[in-house]
Order: sequence, then C-alpha cells, then structure tokens
Amino acid sequence: MTGSGRCRTFWWAFLVLMGLSSAWTFATPLMGVPDEPAHVIKAAAVVRGELTGREMPDGGAFQLVTVPAGIGYFDTFGCFAQKKDTPPSCVPPFSGDQSALVDARTSAGNYNPIYYAVVGLPSLLNNGAAAVYGMRLVSALLSCLFLASAFSALSQLRRRKWAVAATAAAMTPMVLFLNGAVNPNSLEYATSAALLANLVLLLERSAEPGAYRRYVPVITAAACVLANTKGLSLLWLALMAVTAGLLGTWPQIKALSRNAWVWAGSAAIGLSCAFALYWITRHDSLSSNPFEAAGSSPLTGAEIMLDRTFDYATGYVGQFGWLEVPAPMGAFVLWLGLGTALVMAAVVLARGRGRTATVFLLAALLLLPPLLQAQAVGTIGIVWQGRYILAVFVPLLMVCGLALDRMDARGFSPQAAAILNAMAILVAAFHFWTFAHTLRRYVTGWAVDRRWFEMITEPSWQPPGGTLLSLAGFAVVLLVALWLLRRAVRAERRAIEPTV
Repeated sequence: MTGSGRCRTFWWAFLVLMGLSSAWTFATPLMGVPDEPAHVIKAAAVVRGELTGREMPDGGAFQLVTVPAGIGYFDTFGCFAQKKDTPPSCVPPFSGDQSALVDARTSAGNYNPIYYAVVGLPSLLNNGAAAVYGMRLVSALLSCLFLASAFSALSQLRRRKWAVAATAAAMTPMVLFLNGAVNPNSLEYATSAALLANLVLLLERSAEPGAYRRYVPVITAAACVLANTKGLSLLWLALMAVTAGLLGTWPQIKALSRNAWVWAGSAAIGLSCAFALYWITRHDSLSSNPFEAAGSSPLTGAEIMLDRTFDYATGYVGQFGWLEVPAPMGAFVLWLGLGTALVMAAVVLARGRGRTATVFLLAALLLLPPLLQAQAVGTIGIVWQGRYILAVFVPLLMVCGLALDRMDARGFSPQAAAILNAMAILVAAFHFWTFAHTLRRYVTGWAVDRRWFEMITEPSWQPPGGTLLSLAGFAVVLLVALWLLRRAVRAERRAIEPTV
C-alpha cells in the first residue's frame, strides 16, 4: 500500500469512529456514564496542578481535590443514575459563581494523572457543561486516533481481509459509548489495539529497513500511553507483547532485536512502565471502596466470578448509563454471536501461530477476571464489570481475523462478499437501534406509560441540538461506514480475482 493509501485508510477510519463516538458524546447526558463525575473532577484538578487528592475527613477511598464550583457541581448529578424511568431533567440547577474554587470528592484521586492531564484541558477554558463536552471530545479524539492507527496498520498487511472485518465487528456500541465519555477505559482498548496491530505489521515488514522509522514511533506512543492509563494497563501491555511474539516467527523477532529504532523505543517504553509501576505502588491506585462479597476468601471470589463469566460478556456489547440501560437483546445476540463465530473459526480452522495466539487471548479473557478478583476480593469485594477487559476483547477479535487470513490467502468469494455486506447492514441497523434505544431512556425515561413518539412530541430532556439531529447525525455516519466497508470488500475481491 502506498503512503497516500495509508493516509486515506487512517483518516477515513478516524472520521467514522470520531463521528460515531461524538454522537454518543452529545446523546449521553452529563454524568450519564459510570464514574464520570469522579473522572471529570480528577481531570480538572490535575490540569490545575493537583495530581493526587487529600484524604477525606471520614477516610475511605474518596479523596478531596480543589476545583472550580462549576466542575464540583457535577458530583450532584446522581438523581437519575441507575433509575431508568427518571430522565436527567431532575438535576437541580447550578447557583453561584462557577469559577469559585471549592473542595470536591473523587474516587479517582489516586489514579495515574497522564490521561487526565490531557483530557482536563477544556476545563481551563470553561467551568460548566461546555467543559465536560470538551473533555469528552478530547477523550474521543485520543481513542479514535489510536483505533484508526490499528485499522491503518491492519490494512497494510499482505493478508488483511478478515483482520479488518473482525476488528470492525469489535467496534461494539459499548466501545463507541465509552469513546465519547470521560473515562480512561476507552484509551485502554484503543491503545491495546493500536499496539498489537502495529507490532504485527512491524514483524511482517521486519526485513524492510524503512519500516522501523514508520512503525516504531507509533508502537512506542501506544505502549507508553497504555502503560499509564489505568491500574491494570501494564498487564494488558504485557499481553499484547506476548501475543505479537506468538504471531511472529523467530527470524522476525531476531531482526527486531537488532534494530536501533526498536532499542530506542523499548527504552522509552521501559521508562514509561517504570513510572506507571511507581505510581501504582506509591499511590495505591488499585484500592477501592469495599463492594459485594468483601472479606470473602479467594476461592469464593473466583467461584462467584466464574459463575458470572457470561453475564459480564454483556459489558462487551452495551451496558449504558450507570449500568441500568442494557442494549436491546438483539444487539447482545448479534455481537456475542459474531464474536463466538470468529473465535470458533480461528480455533477450529486456523493452524499454527494464529491458533495459538487466539487460544492465548481467549484464555486471558475468560480466566483473568476470576484470578484478579480472587486476590482482591478479601479487601474490595467483587467490583468487576465487563468493560474492564475490553482491552483484551477487542484484540482477541483482531487476532481471530489475523489467524483466518493466514489460513486462506484468497480474496472474498462472491458468496462471502454478499454475506459480509448483508452482515454489515445488520450491524449498522443494530448500532442505530441501540443508539435510539439508549437515547430514549434519557429523553423520556423508560416509564411504562411513555412511548417512542414522545421522544419528539413530549421530551423531558434533549441532547444539544435536539433528538432528531442526534438520530440523523448518527445515521449519516453509519451510512458512510457502510459505504467504506462495501468498498473494502469489493477491493479485496478485485485484488485477488483473476481477470478474464
């Protein structure tokens, strides 16, 4: 692929992902995302120089930070959280001076400050709702840049058709929802995907001297950011490195180990990991308030988690709001069915390194949650949510596609192309349905006496620009995504099919 082709793929992927994520940004009410008040307050404190919080008078996992009153106000938005029949119009209006400095509490006070130092910048310009929308857009920008980098890298592989399609399938409604929120969760899976995709590409191009200066900086940036995103991010970084090693050959890995660009990038990544490890140990950023089953034995914690393994899978697809807004059942069936089909195909049909890497990441997806919770259940209880391991779920589907590509170098058959195009339309339809379904919860609430048409005729709350604009904007970007996917499928057929 030429340099212009790489740029086109990157920017098209970025524009589509940013468009869809931004639609979720404005369709979700302020503080309508899990833990968003804590992250917003933390970000506003970090950009003002307060990297960690102060202990609350009564102790606990919450900490106090000093922020403008207009930012601290967002901690009062709990009236609609986890109440699916209550629209956000219940929030009391702000009164007073938004710029006056006040103490506000946050459960993210001891988290690594790197993400917040960037996302919090809009709060230096505004202390109200505009600051939060700005923070959301900055967070979406970061995540979409890394996800676009993953798509760009995959599109440059010699065998790429299933890898690109599988990674597109991994862009679930939950991924787009978190992209458009103030939550470092989105940067975790975005950087994990970018890191793995670019590592695989570098391994494939390891015999090309010019490849190192193109891909090592991207790999270094993704790894450094990933390491400093959340408490478990170092683990995801290690998993991506091992997975890339499993996919590479020994000569490819040897070539990387002799390159100066790789050594320089590794040094930067090592320093970044050292800082992340220092922050975790110095500030105890894995601590939490005690939740359900706190004080239980490790065996009990593991058993509870194993029992809930497939319940947590719903968090890969869509649990919106403060977990009170599940995606429609059809969306769960579609995406979990697609994910299962990709994993089964990779395990059963693929061979060699592709199958090994798939099994490795699948084992991590299924076994790490009970193992991690088993060692922490005694102090913090069961805190797990499905979204916490999206940094493994998204790369897993990518690896399934890579494994299938290595099995079959031929282009899409007419039948496969027709099925993929039909499936893309179905996925787009469920994206739209899930978006509208979630928006309805906020515009009218899910009270039994409220109907769909009342989103237009009798809204209790509306996103900026109105309900119709949100729905129309999301639909337009989905149509662009469908057009791009159709072109990609057609290009894969043309690239392989012999001319007559």
